[in-house]
Amino acid sequence: MALANEMEVEALAQSLTECADAVHERIKAAIKHREIERDQAQAMFQEENLLRQRANGLYIDAAKSVVEGLTEPQEGLLAAVNKAREQIEEIARFIDLVTDLAVLAAAVSAGKPAPILAALKEVKDGVDDVNSQVA
Repeated sequence: MALANEMEVEALAQSLTECADAVHERIKAAIKHREIERDQAQAMFQEENLLRQRANGLYIDAAKSVVEGLTEPQEGLLAAVNKAREQIEEIARFIDLVTDLAVLAAAVSAGKPAPILAALKEVKDGVDDVNSQVA
């Protein structure tokens, strides 16, 4: 049974905190690459903070948060949260790759060899990163 004791609730809280960390890093990258507008970033930061607050609440109230009668195994619950965090990271890699392609296209349009080579390196690195995650 999942969430059957304080340690299991704390483990879930830790996984949720790690998801919030991944979301935070993804938002920062999106801001850096100008993929999102200010209001979108603010809304996403608010969602991240809400997730973090709920995880912190689980840490604080671990004893009260034990759930009886939940038939889902703890491993299944943690696996779902961890898979969500992995998806956040995979989506970030994909978006980064698309951004790199856009930078490459802009560099080609400008006709400047140095920026083209730099952008090409980023695209190759991005493809390698995505491929390493698929393999």
